[in-house]
Amino acid sequence: MQNKFDLNTLSYLKLIKDLSVEIGISLEEAKSLVDTALHFINPKKINYQELKEEILTFLVMNMFSLICKL
Repeated sequence: MQNKFDLNTLSYLKLIKDLSVEIGISLEEAKSLVDTALHFINPKKINYQELKEEILTFLVMNMFSLICKL
């Protein structure tokens, strides 16, 4: 049976991979996004699915804002 640390590590890695694929960025760029987001939240209470949705929403809003400024 896996402990909580292993599950968090697997969730973290899956989040990076999923964001990389969905957004079309490198794994390094996705890791940077995730690490930045994790810096601002309480790491003891991470819901990786919610974090993924928050990151995607943030990126979409920023891209839309940039497009509107053109």
